[in-house]
Amino acid sequence: MTELFRGVLSLTGLRQLLLVGSAVFLSVTLFLCLLRAVLGPRLTDRVIAVNIVGTKVIVLIAILSLILDETYLADICLIYAVISFLSVVVLSRSILSGEDRGENLGGEEAES
Repeated sequence: MTELFRGVLSLTGLRQLLLVGSAVFLSVTLFLCLLRAVLGPRLTDRVIAVNIVGTKVIVLIAILSLILDETYLADICLIYAVISFLSVVVLSRSILSGEDRGENLGGEEAES
């Protein structure tokens, strides 16, 4: 009976290690995406980077929910997903409406 209990404890420790390791990895890649959002040569690169940052934050909140065993964080995750989706839609519409007006928002040179 005690060997079974030790096996469960080691799996729980391995689970925690895996979750924390994935959270650290996502945090590093989140920083790289933020860097791309700031340094992106075109506006479309920046919009995509912001979308990726939003997705990674959602995954980090979900991992945090599993680590802390708090179910309310899953609700926050869903709300943040809706807000992130709406922000990308608004940014995309503003880019498209700027192109319709003939503005150069993409950072590309105008063709003659």
